[in-house]
Amino acid sequence: MERLLGKKKITALLFLAFLFGFAVLNAKKELPILQDALTSWRESGGTPAELIAQIGSAIDENVVEKYTFIDAYGYIQLILGKEEESNFEVVKDHAGKLYYTYFTTEINDVSEEAAKTKNLADAAAESGATLIYVMPPEKYIHGFTEFSTGIPYNMANETADDFLERLDGYGVDYIDLRDYLDESGIPMSEVFYNTDHHWKIQTAFWASSQFCDILEERYGETLDPDDYYSNLDHYNVITYDDIFLGSMGRKTGRFYTEVDDFTLIYPKFTTDYSYENSISGDLVFTGRFEEALLATPVIRQSSQPFDTDMYGIYLYGNPAYTHIENKDHPDGLRICVIKDSFAVPFSAFTSLRVNTVDLIDPRFYEENYYETIQNGDYDYVVLMFSPENIVEEFFPWE
Repeated sequence: MERLLGKKKITALLFLAFLFGFAVLNAKKELPILQDALTSWRESGGTPAELIAQIGSAIDENVVEKYTFIDAYGYIQLILGKEEESNFEVVKDHAGKLYYTYFTTEINDVSEEAAKTKNLADAAAESGATLIYVMPPEKYIHGFTEFSTGIPYNMANETADDFLERLDGYGVDYIDLRDYLDESGIPMSEVFYNTDHHWKIQTAFWASSQFCDILEERYGETLDPDDYYSNLDHYNVITYDDIFLGSMGRKTGRFYTEVDDFTLIYPKFTTDYSYENSISGDLVFTGRFEEALLATPVIRQSSQPFDTDMYGIYLYGNPAYTHIENKDHPDGLRICVIKDSFAVPFSAFTSLRVNTVDLIDPRFYEENYYETIQNGDYDYVVLMFSPENIVEEFFPWE
């Protein structure tokens, strides 16, 4: 009995020593970070609640060996055969793909978002532009995606269907890329990343070509009559194996499902670009497609998959405002894309066929949308939000 009590005491002491050592390591690492957070809070004149939130976030993001713990937790969930993590924050389908989802029994009310789209379409028409809503596919693909019993589905596709039906009633044109997915030639297992909510770069390339084909069919535009820009033979296609851990994978760790490959696509042919955004100030990037539009240093960070958002290579992610000018098409179309992150590689590839692509991210853009459209001399205004993003946050205009 005494020997058992002695073992328990030793175990308790070792555990306490581990906690103390871990606390010391964290304090040593996080003290400068917390000091920076406090300085930033004082300079911004924030509230005590904001200070607490900043400190909590700083501590959570900088725990010693944070990703080792995440990996270990995900591996345990894999061994246990669980298909959800963190109370269904992330779920897994039968093919091993991860999803954000939630429990619901009905679609979201998107009547307000549809009405705002109608208002913006009217404003675009007044300035001589045509507004088109472009609907990307949802990661949950009907007829392909399979969840186990008890895994929730958020009905994003059904919400998107209702939204497009409302736009049709308003007379607002739209392109539903889900209708063309079967004809894309892309296997359904390859449309989206395993560990991220975004479509793959290959899918965005296809979507851009499909969009331009529809502009030619419906509106008589001449963007790619010989299918030159849609032919992948004219592009460098470089695949980096096991390099990308997406937004959901960073929550579950590297072992819960397969880490993604990442394919970089950029033209072999000569291009001439000018690129600027609201983050870079007066800095203008010029040169070929890959020089102006790609943040290639991201690839060189690939040894740290938790901290490397490979998807953000195109157009440097999601600034509030981005301006792209293709100098090889001075008389080409001018397009404004109001978007979520699905539109980033899509817009980069679309820019190959036009003169100007301006991108606006509603999460960060604070200017007047109506004035921006009416002063932009655009031919087309494209709204592009994925089905799960047909929410108030992405429709901030009156």
